[in-house]
Amino acid sequence: MGVTTVIDRIRARAHWDIAIRPEPFRSDLVAYDRLEEILNQAVVRLRGWPVPFVDNREPVLRGQDWIGQNIDARVLPHMEAWRFFTSGQFAQLRVVSADLRAGTETTPMNADGASIIEVWEILFYLTEVVELAARLALGNAGGEQMTIETRLHGVENRLLVAGTSSRELVGDYRATMSSIEEMRTEQREHLLAESRQIAVEMAREMFLRFGFKAPEQVLADYQRELTEGR
Repeated sequence: MGVTTVIDRIRARAHWDIAIRPEPFRSDLVAYDRLEEILNQAVVRLRGWPVPFVDNREPVLRGQDWIGQNIDARVLPHMEAWRFFTSGQFAQLRVVSADLRAGTETTPMNADGASIIEVWEILFYLTEVVELAARLALGNAGGEQMTIETRLHGVENRLLVAGTSSRELVGDYRATMSSIEEMRTEQREHLLAESRQIAVEMAREMFLRFGFKAPEQVLADYQRELTEGR
């Protein structure tokens, strides 16, 4: 992504950096005049903010081979930047949600002053990202294989918490590295058939980097609360 003031501010905080791309690479896979249509049809709306958040009140940014938007937290309680390329690649930067809440929505820090990230943010966001990859795979932006790269930056000493009173974690689960990464390359058919399971597996790998050994079935049950009836 090109550097802008909004992107600089995102990168100065704990944030997600994700990319979805079809394989093999083709720079002209998607016609430029279809980028908006294809992405709008693929937007995932399972909870809260859509992935990506396409703000119809603001103009779309246009590059030589991409479209995008920068969503500023000074306007909305949400901060992200996304780009969609003629190669079919989608990229998004997004600030960890706990760091943007204010007033009664504020998530308290741990007693020792450590910042937090909730289990649900990692699990639900990855569910949405993998679902977006599956939707893109079905159309002109898809390939025989789809690669999903996820990076969570700025999390050193950040505490993993449940984020809901019904699922409290027992123990101190804390990142000791500044960034956590997880990447998958999946055949299109497997991605379409097992998108929810892939998201669970990716989330579990990230949780392990906090020291939290979450059973896959527990994560799948929690994920179902997000996706039930959709």
